[in-house]
Amino acid sequence: MNVSIPEKAVFTALRTFLVSVLPPSVEVIRAQVNRVASPKGPFVTMTPLSRRRLATNVDEFNDASLIGSIAGTVLTVTAVSFGIVRVGAPVYGDGVLDGTTVTASNPDGTFTVSQAQTVASRPLFAGVGEYMQSTEITIQLDVYGAGSADNTQIISTLFRDEYACASFSASGYDVQPLYTSEPRQMPFITGENQYEDRWSIDVVLQANPVVTAPQQFAGALSVVLVPVP
Repeated sequence: MNVSIPEKAVFTALRTFLVSVLPPSVEVIRAQVNRVASPKGPFVTMTPLSRRRLATNVDEFNDASLIGSIAGTVLTVTAVSFGIVRVGAPVYGDGVLDGTTVTASNPDGTFTVSQAQTVASRPLFAGVGEYMQSTEITIQLDVYGAGSADNTQIISTLFRDEYACASFSASGYDVQPLYTSEPRQMPFITGENQYEDRWSIDVVLQANPVVTAPQQFAGALSVVLVPVP
């Protein structure tokens, strides 16, 4: 199984937006990373706070019938009767090892499968169910250093604007900005008991990740009459 929008993609899309609106001297990093020192100069940390379901799942099912062969971990498809071969799909067919799934789509049109094996060209099947959960994601931004109040103002203004929507759309992932909390000033005391400027703001996004899971489909149905005594 796989998720179409991993957490890393959400942080990448958010960081791309932040880097585009903040001064070049401001670094943007993920918080809660062990053994990583704070940057010198102004910086922003991103801390995940929560994920909240927004709606009931939207389910779709995709069956695929194809002619293909497997050599090692490479699946070569020569014909597709119907459907689309998708990453995460199980591969069924005579001689195919149980538990074989498609793990990657390759630039040359072949696919990578999870288990090495040799299967001569024959009918194969690769069906999946796709389950989308619209999710509200809240991330805390802590803005440090000189100009942190102004930088927070920039974030809170543009995050609620079409500018941010365009930035997130360019990421290629189904992620969009929703709103921000009110910025709050939170003093930071260093190890030398010195105050550093720090402002904090929560940004709220919507992501629509799709979980792909194996799904078998019937190849044929037989309808018969059952006598009732």
